[in-house]
Amino acid sequence: MIDPHSADLLKSRGYLVTSRTALDRSELLEAFRTFIHRGRDYQLHFLQKHYGYAYDGYSYYGQTDSSHQAEDDLISTFVLSEFYPVDRYPEEFQSFLKGGWHKVVETVRSLETDLLTQLDIPGLLDFYRQNAGHMVSNNYYPPQQQFTTTAADNTRLSAHPDASLFTVFPFGIDRELELQVTGESGEPVWRSVDAVDSILLYPGYLMEMWSQGAIKAMNHRVRLSANSAAERFTFSFFSLPFPLREFEMPGRGLMTSEAYFDAYGSLF
Repeated sequence: MIDPHSADLLKSRGYLVTSRTALDRSELLEAFRTFIHRGRDYQLHFLQKHYGYAYDGYSYYGQTDSSHQAEDDLISTFVLSEFYPVDRYPEEFQSFLKGGWHKVVETVRSLETDLLTQLDIPGLLDFYRQNAGHMVSNNYYPPQQQFTTTAADNTRLSAHPDASLFTVFPFGIDRELELQVTGESGEPVWRSVDAVDSILLYPGYLMEMWSQGAIKAMNHRVRLSANSAAERFTFSFFSLPFPLREFEMPGRGLMTSEAYFDAYGSLF
């Protein structure tokens, strides 16, 4: 699934572009596009507050109580996961959740398992196998010309690390993603990722916490597009602990899934 030296590349660069060809996103894209064009009253039935664990549900530009995006981020999202029954989600997504979801998650799990085997961090692969599930953040960036202001630091999506063990882009990525990497003189610099038609991933805060800082969470943001009339859709898969799990966190002792999310939330 991954090249023999993938772990070394991840540790040296902070992210990994795999040799695995990107999967087809058309089914999920069509489902999400349909949801985005539904009326606001319909969309509000699926707000995050109607779910309650992790980030499942709908968030929109200007929302003051989203659990995972800033009020001024130029984005609307819908998060799906295996933490809730399929019938809890909008009808637009249910065909994908009953079918294509399983193929994508199988690919993501296989890739992550191979990478964790290479990394060989004591206890982490067992934790992953016993406790980790997956969510996908479906991200819609409306045309920038609709807005009179931008997100923090003149961006489309403000800088942040993810809560995940890994964040995986199984459908590839475009050039607007920027990662904060280490420059030649050791200082952090922002670098745009080249558009790739292969699977890309980087570590999140769960990896940083588990490795006790040996592998840092990737700080990232989305820059403004040169085409202010363009829409943008992206799909990122997160590996996260299932709800109501209890596990030993290196350096911190016994921790629950909910306590982990509290620790991540305290970063902001």
